[in-house]
Formats: sequence, C-alpha cells, structure tokens
Amino acid sequence: MPTARKLVSVHATTLVLPRPTAPAISKPDGESGNKRNANTFARAEPTLVEARAHVGLSTRLGALGALSSVAAVIAFAGYSLYACARDSFVVPTILSPSSEPVVATKLRLGELRVERVRAMAEMDSLDADLNGSEKALGRLRDLERTTGDALHYTSALTSQKTEENNAELAALQQQKQLLVSMLNSQEQLTNRAQKDVEAGLISRSEFARQQQALSQTQLALLDNNRATLRGRSAVDENNLTQAALTRQAAPKTPELVHRQEQLIRVELEIVRIDSEKRAKAAQRDALVERVAQIDEMVQQIEERPLFQAMDKDLELAFVPYTQLSGVAPGAGVYSCVWGLVWCHSVGVVSDLVPGEVVQADPWGSSTRGEYAVLELTDHDAARAKTLRIRSWGGASRVVAPATPSARAATE
Repeated sequence: MPTARKLVSVHATTLVLPRPTAPAISKPDGESGNKRNANTFARAEPTLVEARAHVGLSTRLGALGALSSVAAVIAFAGYSLYACARDSFVVPTILSPSSEPVVATKLRLGELRVERVRAMAEMDSLDADLNGSEKALGRLRDLERTTGDALHYTSALTSQKTEENNAELAALQQQKQLLVSMLNSQEQLTNRAQKDVEAGLISRSEFARQQQALSQTQLALLDNNRATLRGRSAVDENNLTQAALTRQAAPKTPELVHRQEQLIRVELEIVRIDSEKRAKAAQRDALVERVAQIDEMVQQIEERPLFQAMDKDLELAFVPYTQLSGVAPGAGVYSCVWGLVWCHSVGVVSDLVPGEVVQADPWGSSTRGEYAVLELTDHDAARAKTLRIRSWGGASRVVAPATPSARAATE
C-alpha cells in the first residue's frame, strides 16, 4: 500500500503524524495472500487511533496548563497593580530616648517647665505688690477724704466763729454806748464834786472817789474799744478764711495752703500707685497668658510621638500628604518584597499624630506629611525601607484612639 502523511486537526495546535507503513509482505499468488494482508491491516488500525487520541489529550492538557499559568500571572500582576494603586506607601521610623530629636524635645520641655515656674513666681510677686497697692490706695483715699472733711470742718467752724464774733461786736457796741453814757454822767459828777470841794461842801476824799470812779469808767471804755478791735480783727480773719475756702481767686491762708499741698501730694501718690497697679495688673495678665501658652505648648509636645519616645522606643511611619487619604487608625500595615509583591501583614496603625513634619518620602524626595503610630507584630519591619498601609478589603480593624492619659497609663 502506498504511504502518505495525514493532517490531524486539534483545538490548540495542528500536528502532522506519519501514517504507519504496513510491513512488506510478499505477494503470494492467489486468494490466500489477499486474506493475510487484510488481517494485518485490521490489526494495525486500532493502534493508530489510540495513538492519535493520546497525543490529542496530552496536547490539550498542556495547552490548558499553560493558559492557566498565563492567566494566573496576569491576575497576580493585575491584583498587585490594583493594590499598589489603593495602598498608601509610608516610610517606617524608629524613635528612641537617645535620638537627637527626642533629646532636643526633652530639653525644650525642660526649658518650658522652668519658664513656667519662673512665670508663676513672678505672678506671685505681682499678686503681693497688687495687694499692697490696693491697701495703700485705700489708706490714701481715706486720707484724701479726711483732708476734704477737714476743709469742710474749717469752713463750718469759720462760719460759726464769724457769727459769734459778730454777736460779740454787737454786744461790745452796746457796752460801749453804756460806758460812754456812764462816762458822761461820771464826768458831770466829778465836775460837780470839784465845785463842791472848792465851795467846802464836801471833803477832798469824796472828791477823790468821784475822780477814781471816772478813771474806772474811762478804763472800761478803753477795754471795750480794745475788745471791739480784737473782735473786728477776728471777724476780718474769719471772713478772709471763708473767702479763701469758697472763692478760688481769694488769698489762701497758710493752714489752707498746707492742707491743699497735703491733698495734692495725696492725689499724686494715688495716681502714681494706681498707675503702677495697672501696669502690674497688665504684667500679670501677660504672665497668665504666657503660662497658658506654655501649658498649651507642653500639651502639644506631650501629644507628639517625640514625647512618648522619651521613655521607650516608638515605631512610627512618615505618611506624605499624597498618601494620607488611605491611612486611618486600625488600617493594616504590610511589608512587601521590593515594596511591590508578596505582601504580608506586620501590624496595624494605632493612631495618627497631628502636626506637619518634613521628611523624605518612600521615593527619596523631601516632602511634607504627618506621623502615624504603628502597632507592629513584626518589629523587624520597622527597619524596612518602605511599608504599605491598607484600609480597604477588610484589612483594617477598630483601634481606640490613644489619648495622652491613655498613653500615660499604658506607659
């Protein structure tokens, strides 16, 4: 029989299989040779079909395996790219008590506390000065009120003395009129006694008594005149004093000048002490505000991770602003080979630290961002170059925010 190549169609590939050649058989004569050839070809036909079926199944299985491998590679590459697009890339950082920023923060915190103690001491000193100024102002205002009351007393007393002197002058005037009348009568009696003595009607002793009575009357009139002058002088003095108390343009008495000088000194002292009091009150308000600012700064420092790193090592992650949207407390932290493939969980994010910091990002460029506190199960991951944070696909868990009191209790 003639030999030929037959094409066999398969799903994956096309193979050309050689058709087995029948063994050379001598051609016998007659009908018996034909029967032997037919039997030989009948036995070879099933073997050829089985070989073709086996080769087609192996080819299909190999093609299916290759296709599955390619699909798996493509799916893995697609998932890796999707995860890279969704994950946040961060730079791990370890802060220890001996780190330079932590030491600088400790020194700054000590300076703030010393400054606060100094401010509180100055506040106590100012409080004592303000209390002393308040007492001094009270005493000076009492003295000022007393000086004003003394002026009112002097004015009232002067008015009363003026009225009394006027009454005394009126009495002296009446007394003078009486003394003048008595003096005239006594002069007449003395002249008559002199005539009687010359006529021998009375004795010289009687005449002497009349002259003595005349002299006493004249002396009483002189005393009346002197008292009247003193009374008028007192009235004039009281009038001047009253005018000095009531009119600004009137001359001032020495006593009034002294009291006014004392009152002016008291007023000036009140103004000076009140001014010092306001200045010290302003200083105290500034110190109160300064203490509040110091407390706020201390609170901010205590809330930052640098404060927590003063007592123990702290594992952080620098998160650039471009990667911050996918970072939240409870988000999973992953370490990957070359930062891209074969990622495995190494912990979670426990807290976000407010406040901007400038540091190199995972790609080596200096940029701005924030710190995130990590709770790592694999502490060696903190020494990696890059970590990934994943908050999608059920990779996060709820973590209570770490408040300063909770942190202090934990520490």
